[in-house]
Amino acid sequence: MTAVGELIRHLDVAGPLHTGEGAEPLGTAWLPRLGLGIDLSAPGYIEEEYLLSGLADEWTWDDTFVAEPLGARRFTTRVLVRRPADASAFSGAVYLEPHHVEDDRAISWGMVAPWILRSGHAHVGVTQDQAIVGALSDWDPERYGRLVIPAATMRWDVVGLTGAAVVTGLLPCFSDLSVDRVVLSGWSQTGTFCRTFLGEGFDCRFEIDGRSIVAGYIVCISSGGAGRPGYTSLRPGAVLPMDDPRRTIGPHGVPVVELLSEGEAETHRSVLRPDGDDWADRYRLYQVAGTGHMTGTQSITTNRAQRQERGEPALGREIEEVRSDARMDLVARAVFELVDQWIAAGSTPPPADRFAFDGEGSGGVHGLMPEALPLCRDGDDNVIGGVRTPWVEVPMATYLPHSTPKVGSCQPGPQAPYTDPAFLADLVPHMVPFSAEELARRYGSPAAYLGRFEQSAQQSAAAGWLLESDFPELLEAKRASRVWW
Repeated sequence: MTAVGELIRHLDVAGPLHTGEGAEPLGTAWLPRLGLGIDLSAPGYIEEEYLLSGLADEWTWDDTFVAEPLGARRFTTRVLVRRPADASAFSGAVYLEPHHVEDDRAISWGMVAPWILRSGHAHVGVTQDQAIVGALSDWDPERYGRLVIPAATMRWDVVGLTGAAVVTGLLPCFSDLSVDRVVLSGWSQTGTFCRTFLGEGFDCRFEIDGRSIVAGYIVCISSGGAGRPGYTSLRPGAVLPMDDPRRTIGPHGVPVVELLSEGEAETHRSVLRPDGDDWADRYRLYQVAGTGHMTGTQSITTNRAQRQERGEPALGREIEEVRSDARMDLVARAVFELVDQWIAAGSTPPPADRFAFDGEGSGGVHGLMPEALPLCRDGDDNVIGGVRTPWVEVPMATYLPHSTPKVGSCQPGPQAPYTDPAFLADLVPHMVPFSAEELARRYGSPAAYLGRFEQSAQQSAAAGWLLESDFPELLEAKRASRVWW
């Protein structure tokens, strides 16, 4: 195993890369010609992209699932940075994120970017999946032709070394900033990346002067009990045994929060553990009622639109049902704020109620995940317990976490970690609207409904599950809902 100090000494940075009309990085924050993404100029942010090169260890498991290095190999990855242009406006927090293999997207950025910009934080996204490198090079050979990640299991060191480049100021964009905390987060596949980073001890590997590079973790939309998807393999074809304790997040000396929708909660029973307030074991589990794996808005991420501009086909994500209007992204922003204050100010976040499992149900509740178990539901068939949200507290519909694909119009991307349209649709939540008569009986009028909905949102904000700064976005989306009588 190569010492981390030795790996850091071999790091080299090129950039910032040229930007401008038609020369934007993949996943740029703002595409003005399409009106897509989020404009960084208003909050006073800049976006820069760098190439980071160096040595990283390739890892594997031995026959007993113990991690062991196979030796260091050279890599070059890309690092996409958003930070305040004025150093005095910087909060000190850097949110580090491994890019998802599908379109090399920063999904956490897509969910919480408005909160990052309001708070003065920085965001750093890093390409870490070997499977996307060829597609990046094909998309823009001049910009990305030098990228190379020779082995998939170098990803742990690639991300850890990116964090090191941030805290040491090796990345030029941080040379004038005082970084006091780096928080690692991921969503779905990259949420599982974070779980595995912790489970395999890479958090302990990446320390400088006895202090961990990463000050906290937010593991989003990833269940450790979900078989192969729940824990990233270090050896091709190998799956960590379901009873292995690494699937359950243990004490790591820094705050760790798991943020799950109903979809992941169904497979999470075998890895449930109590919340922790001990300094060595700061842990929270938040399960969000009325949400599914792909709940929220994706309009902030620009990657797919950019690839379509250069001739790649659009990807259908249509389902047979009415797509859910729930907003997991808005809950995520509040949870990220709770975690940030836990790290920066020692403010202990509230615990949350958890879902209960329906003891009369059986496994495989939606056919594709045999580990899944049904959750207890109320008379409207909405889930009971968890982090309560206005859309289930003042419901217009039943919210369910799985859907069925519309034939010919639901297709995973070429780099997606699955190829079956049924599996893709299974990740998409839907809602079953109440009848016009039922809505009128419950609420009387749309105006009365919106009043009750806003009151529920205020209660959620008081509990810590929403931010009042997001109310305009939440209420406007609800006013635009297609479910009215």
